[in-house]
Amino acid sequence: MKKPLQIALHLLALLILVLGITTYFIIDGLTNTKIYEDVSWDTEQFELPDHPYSLDRAIEENKAFSLEYPENGEFTILWATDFHLRRGPFANRDKLYELLKKAFEETNPDLTVITGDLLFSFNGLLLLQEFASFMEEQDQYWAYCFGNHDGQYRYDREALGNLLMEYPHALFSRGESWVRGESDYIISLDHEGVPVQALVFLDSHDHRIYEDGDGPDYIYPSQIAWYRWMTQGLQGVPLYAFFHIPLPEYRLMWESGVGTGVQNDKKINVPWENTGLFSAMVEDGSTVATFSGHDHLNDFTGFWEGISLNAGRSASYGSYGSNDHPKGVTTITLQRDNPRFFARQTYTVDDWNL
Repeated sequence: MKKPLQIALHLLALLILVLGITTYFIIDGLTNTKIYEDVSWDTEQFELPDHPYSLDRAIEENKAFSLEYPENGEFTILWATDFHLRRGPFANRDKLYELLKKAFEETNPDLTVITGDLLFSFNGLLLLQEFASFMEEQDQYWAYCFGNHDGQYRYDREALGNLLMEYPHALFSRGESWVRGESDYIISLDHEGVPVQALVFLDSHDHRIYEDGDGPDYIYPSQIAWYRWMTQGLQGVPLYAFFHIPLPEYRLMWESGVGTGVQNDKKINVPWENTGLFSAMVEDGSTVATFSGHDHLNDFTGFWEGISLNAGRSASYGSYGSNDHPKGVTTITLQRDNPRFFARQTYTVDDWNL
C-alpha cells in the first residue's frame, strides 16, 4: 500500500509543478508578449493612390461605412475601452456583459465604439466571436480599433479583422492595403445622405524598440498620409478620431495643467517619438476631438491647440485596475445642427450599482 501511495503523491506533486510552470508562462505571456513592427517612421515605404479620396468608393469597397442621423438630431456614441476579454476563473466576463447591458438600457446608443484591447487571450478569435455574437443578440451596432493586446498570440489582427466581416452589426474594416495597420477606416454620420460628421479609426499598433528601450508604438507615415488624403476628400467634414494608445500631445496637455478629470496611472503612456499625426490634424482643421484608451486609471479631457483630447474610462475586468477608480463607460453625444459640438458623460459601475 505504501508504494502506490508514494507513487500517487509523486504524480500529484509533478502535476502541481507542471500546472505551476504552465500558469507562470501564461501569466508571463499575457503581461509581457509584444509585437514589434519591422519598419520605423523613417523607413516605411508606401504609395498614395493617384485619385482623390471618395467616400462612396470607400463604402462600396467596404473600407468605410455610413449611418443616418436619428430624427431627433442627436447621435449617441457609447464609448468603451480596454475590456481585456480572457478566459479563466477570474476573467469576470459576465460582469462586463452586465455592464454593457445596463449601458445599452440607460443610454440607448446609436453606436458603440471600443478603443482597443478588447481581447487579452491566447485564443482571441474565440472571444471575439463571443463578443460579436453578444452584440448581435443585443442588436447593437459597434466599431472597433485595435489596441496593443489585440492580435497577440494565436491569431493576428488580420485574422480578427476577417472574422468581423461575418457580423452585420460590426462596422469594421481592415482599411486600405497601402496603409499600415488593420483598423484604419471611417464611419460617416449622414443626414439625408450628406455627411454631417465622420468618425475616424486608427490602429495604434503594439510596441517598438527605441534607442533607449522598448515603449508604445506610434502612428506611421502611411496612416498620416491616409488621414490627410481622407480629410481632403471629405472637404471639411468635422472629424472625431478614435485610437488606443494616446498621442504624445496627451501628456503635454495634461502636464500643462489645462486638463480636467483624473490621471491615476503612474504616467500617461505615449509613444517615445512624435510622428506628426496631431500636427496634421491641427494643420487640416477638420478634427474636433480625439479619444484614446490604454491607461486603465485615467479619465480626463482637455483642449490642446484647438483640439479636444480625451482619455477614456476603462471597463477592464481582465487586467489591472483599482478599487479607487471604478470601471465604466462614456457617452459622446453629437448634434446634427452643430457638428463641431459634443457632450461627454462618464458612467461608472458605482453610478449604476453594479
